[in-house]
Amino acid sequence: MLEILGLPMVEHVRRRGLMNKYGIPVYVASGDPQILDTVQKFQGKIVRTHEEHPNGLSRVYEVSKELEFTHYIILQGDEVLILPEQIDSLIEAITANPQVHFWNQVTPLLVEDEIDDVNVVKCILDTKGQIITIFRKSPLTTEKQTQLKLLKKICGLFAVSAEAMKTICENPATPIGVAESIEQMKFLELGGKLKSIETDQNFTSVNLPSDVESVKRTIETSIIQKNLVKLVLGHAN
Repeated sequence: MLEILGLPMVEHVRRRGLMNKYGIPVYVASGDPQILDTVQKFQGKIVRTHEEHPNGLSRVYEVSKELEFTHYIILQGDEVLILPEQIDSLIEAITANPQVHFWNQVTPLLVEDEIDDVNVVKCILDTKGQIITIFRKSPLTTEKQTQLKLLKKICGLFAVSAEAMKTICENPATPIGVAESIEQMKFLELGGKLKSIETDQNFTSVNLPSDVESVKRTIETSIIQKNLVKLVLGHAN
């Protein structure tokens, strides 16, 4: 609900989602009346869920019982700088490879501080772009400059098939996923495979109050973001 340039953050994200070129609908799923009322005020589509859920994927699973799509793209509400073309790339990947059950956007780390920053969820990929494991602090011992090349940041944009979501959400919680508070880990622990989709753009997500100022600076300094924000602010529904 935090306002950025006069618009609630959730509405920034929703409007950017709507800018996908394939006309894929966007729903805001929440159990919070304030969020739902705000989105409705902007004529957005909402799905009212139970207020309490262990994670976002669990909430989307509740929604899936009502909407019945084959795949669901989860765009987290703190991804205020997401680019529509990043969503388009994910849609295209799902369309070309519908047999893949779980996709997660990843991007290179920018600075060494991100390696040990627990608010930046990271992963390692195999040679085929599968995510081997996910963590908050690097398990690697090589020098930091090498780690910057090897590690990827897990973005708050991922997609999961209805079949995989059922498997994830109807199985008991898994130890690593709970311990590290990383919902994608549960699928890995259950023996599933996570396919990465890479983007060169590493924009700040809003995890901490200080991230808001970083987002505002990016909007002021990035031509891409500055132009996109103009469209967002002028986009009604």
